[in-house]
Amino acid sequence: MSTARDSIEVAVPVAVAYEQLTHFENYPQFMSGVMSMAPIDASTAHMVLDIGGTRAEFDARITESRTDEFLCWEAMDGPQVIEALRLEPMAGDMTRVIAELQIDARELMPAEEHAVEVLNRRLKADLKGFKRFCEESATAGIGSTPTKEIKPSPANMPGAKPARGIAHASNERPAQPTPTGGNLGGHHTTERASRSRPVPPHQPL
Repeated sequence: MSTARDSIEVAVPVAVAYEQLTHFENYPQFMSGVMSMAPIDASTAHMVLDIGGTRAEFDARITESRTDEFLCWEAMDGPQVIEALRLEPMAGDMTRVIAELQIDARELMPAEEHAVEVLNRRLKADLKGFKRFCEESATAGIGSTPTKEIKPSPANMPGAKPARGIAHASNERPAQPTPTGGNLGGHHTTERASRSRPVPPHQPL
């Protein structure tokens, strides 16, 4: 296995950089030599690469990830290709991306005498492409931090009044139906019941 390592600083928050890396469909935007990328599911895609003039086709899968910290993908079949990316937050909403690319160069580039040098140039170009893609997407409003799921609640349901409107009406109590018992006290309930019960006619002794 031949290994190339490099890093770059990207002017986006770490959450944005991580989000872009988790979507295989983004990879053709910044990875050199990607001929096609067809997502299969959330963590797998069919990838066709041109590596040093050699065509490599395989299913790639994200095998390990830690949110906003680390992501690793590798080829599940075909040639051995593994890329690990570590993200480090920096001041000013910057992110350092540290990448390590491992490829079976003897299989993919058997005639290339300087395989490691080729991989280093390729990885450097990929990181520069990733920086450009992230920063341009963020400028266009595409690379924003993903919105967290909001579970439905009465305040979020369609047609519900906003909290601001409810606060203005804090001194206005909506009309409530008369309680059927308990809330007014026992003697009130008995008195109301006695008034409403019909009085039987007087029976002579």
